[in-house]
Amino acid sequence: MFEKVYMIMGCTELLLLMILIGKYIYFERFFLHLRSWCIYLVLFILFEILLCFYDKEGLASIGLSFAFFSALVFLTRKSKKIRGVFIAVPIAGMIFSFVIIPVSLLYLFSESMNSIIDHSTAWMWIYDVIFWIGFYLFFWKVKKRLDELLMNRTLSNWERTLINMTGFFLFIFTMLLVCVDDFKITSFYARCFAGSGIFIIAFLEASIIAMVIQGNGKVYFQQAAVLNAHYLKVQLEHFKTYQETQRETRRVYHDMKNHISCLHNLILQGRYEETANYLVELNTQIQNIDKELYTGNDIVDAIINEKLSSAAKDQISISVDGKLGYLPVDPIDLCTIFSNAADNGIEALRDSQISDKVLEIQFKRQGEMQWIMFRNPVKRRGPALLSVTTKEDCINHGFGLGNIRMAVEKYKGHMEYRLENEGDLQYFVLEILLFVHNTTR
Repeated sequence: MFEKVYMIMGCTELLLLMILIGKYIYFERFFLHLRSWCIYLVLFILFEILLCFYDKEGLASIGLSFAFFSALVFLTRKSKKIRGVFIAVPIAGMIFSFVIIPVSLLYLFSESMNSIIDHSTAWMWIYDVIFWIGFYLFFWKVKKRLDELLMNRTLSNWERTLINMTGFFLFIFTMLLVCVDDFKITSFYARCFAGSGIFIIAFLEASIIAMVIQGNGKVYFQQAAVLNAHYLKVQLEHFKTYQETQRETRRVYHDMKNHISCLHNLILQGRYEETANYLVELNTQIQNIDKELYTGNDIVDAIINEKLSSAAKDQISISVDGKLGYLPVDPIDLCTIFSNAADNGIEALRDSQISDKVLEIQFKRQGEMQWIMFRNPVKRRGPALLSVTTKEDCINHGFGLGNIRMAVEKYKGHMEYRLENEGDLQYFVLEILLFVHNTTR
């Protein structure tokens, strides 16, 4: 009974490892809803329990892990579904090659590879302990931040090809190491083969990780370059708007003497109704001059007003409550925070059927703490909204919550987001806390 339970646990670990590699090495887009994951894993465990009573050698149970992973890729991919099923092979190569390293080390000091594999249950529990500790720490400390940073990350064609080729090679090489006892070579050469295999596997595994990390860095710097260009564009638009406002102000000021003269004559003639209409029209002209939102921070004013002008085309308004004032934060980081947050809210409002489309921005300062909140109504889409973006073009619509978090934490700040219900509407709320240690220019 214990062996069957252990086999089910081992196959579950194999499936989870394949899912993690598929998501964070291949950047596959799997299920979004927690309920879907629960149904998927419960079905897998039920099939494993049924299968373990008929499968004495355990090969079918291991094969079920591959079948369920392939089914997951097939169901969640939008295109190239058949091709995606075959990534199970290189992923298996990465996992099995990692497991074979300590086996090969033991083989260097033992008589045969088969004897080590036959007695592997005596020490395989170490892998289980390492796996579950790492799995817990990953979900507790790393997963949320990693999901934000890699939200729109994809592999280029050459990256995918290289990872696939490396995974296939590791799979074949691992099978050769397992069958080393069947080679018609001397024990010395067999051990040399196993010893060199350890270094080859370690090098290739490290290369895959390094390539993915380098690719993440490349994407980050590309995004930073686009963000710099966006910041300069925002500043230019703000300058043009400021020039237009100044021209309108000078025009009204130039005509003010004439307006006062007309009002004076209307009052002397007792034409009070015409005077009231004249004042209403004059007030409208003055209000049209001062259409900008003011936060108290020139850079943020430029960003928010640039977003306001584009949002107004879709009948979306932006409200500002409170004053931000000066912040000892680099302009690029301010652009990262406010551009992404505003883009996220505006896009959600643009795609919704809500009648009152308002992006709320609030500021509060207490001592050295600056609190910033973005709030907008959204479609009722459940918890998945917190873990995935619907954006098709992340370059034009912001780079996601991960970049906001990086900019905030650069200044020892904190960022949280959540969904909250209010009446018949559901709101997406993004809260940022910055510690302002220097408030003087």
